[in-house]
Amino acid sequence: MTTRIGIVADPGLPERRAKALFADLQAAAKDHRTGEPAELYLRIGSFPMSSRGTVELHDNTIEVLEKYQWDRLIYLTDLPLSTRRPVISQCIQNGKATMLCLPAFGLLRAKLGLKQEMTRLVQGKMAGAGVPEENIDGYEDIAGGDVRADTTRVLEGRGRTLRLLLGMIRCNRPVALLRVLSGSIALGVASGAFGVFFGSIWLMSSLMPIWRLILISMLAICGMTFWLIYNNSLWNPRSSKLHYDSVGWWRARWDNYATLVTVAISSLLMYLLLIGVLLMLAAAIVPVKYFSLQIGHPVQPWNYLLLAWFAASLGMIAGALGSGFDSEEAIQQATYNRRELERRAQIGLFDREEPGFGYYNTDTSLDITPPRH
Repeated sequence: MTTRIGIVADPGLPERRAKALFADLQAAAKDHRTGEPAELYLRIGSFPMSSRGTVELHDNTIEVLEKYQWDRLIYLTDLPLSTRRPVISQCIQNGKATMLCLPAFGLLRAKLGLKQEMTRLVQGKMAGAGVPEENIDGYEDIAGGDVRADTTRVLEGRGRTLRLLLGMIRCNRPVALLRVLSGSIALGVASGAFGVFFGSIWLMSSLMPIWRLILISMLAICGMTFWLIYNNSLWNPRSSKLHYDSVGWWRARWDNYATLVTVAISSLLMYLLLIGVLLMLAAAIVPVKYFSLQIGHPVQPWNYLLLAWFAASLGMIAGALGSGFDSEEAIQQATYNRRELERRAQIGLFDREEPGFGYYNTDTSLDITPPRH
């Protein structure tokens, strides 16, 4: 009888990675006992999440295997898992089901590492990345994963937490946040354009040394980053009703680092966007002769760049205030991947009166849907 292997991938980046690798994995899939080719199937969906923000692989495996008549299961998720070290995989029933944590594969060579690990699994081998974690006792000792797993493998070596951090940032999609900051961008462009039309701004930008413009840029980006995090409840507080244990607080700190870098990248992208828009506006509207008359010397191309640079800094300050006009829920959705967003909502990081928060599923039944075409 042909072995049937199922791959379940969370919507988003795990889905894209699984579909990109599917053809190669299908060619490599085989029954480890007979060496005969195995049948490989792909489903896009998510395992239910408990009220503690954990994915209980042990509770759902049998139901999924019976529903789809699979012999083995691989679940690819973008939910970060950790003990006091980053978790890269968990398996139960001697490898019958394995959960792979995509953020733990990092950023550099992540696709290659994931392909190697999934190839091992479809060939009937046990997960090989990382090292087995010992002495996991109780749900307080693992964040996001299943404490009843037979084997939990973690990253070892120098740079393991940096690898997890880069993977979390990649899964959080910093560009997605930029797309929802329409109010901030609109107000930033309007405020920057207002500065482009004033001769005093022209003169200031031409007289300002580069180091001062860089300092102003850093202050503007940091201010935008701080305001987005503070105003939209994106920070894990140290003292809260959540009562973190040591593992939970270790994970919360790295969640905060990932949030900080994700939002900072989005703020930087917004800043570069403002510079580009204002540069085109200044070049199209400000006459060279009049510009030269105002600053007292012949205009060079970089004078327009310095003007747009300085005006963008002013626009960023106004844009931070404009972020209040953007939907808090939309910003939270854009900052985190779907599973991390769900985890934060489940454990109470988003303070909302209405359960469900409007965009995550509180139902504990399996949420497995057919692949998208």
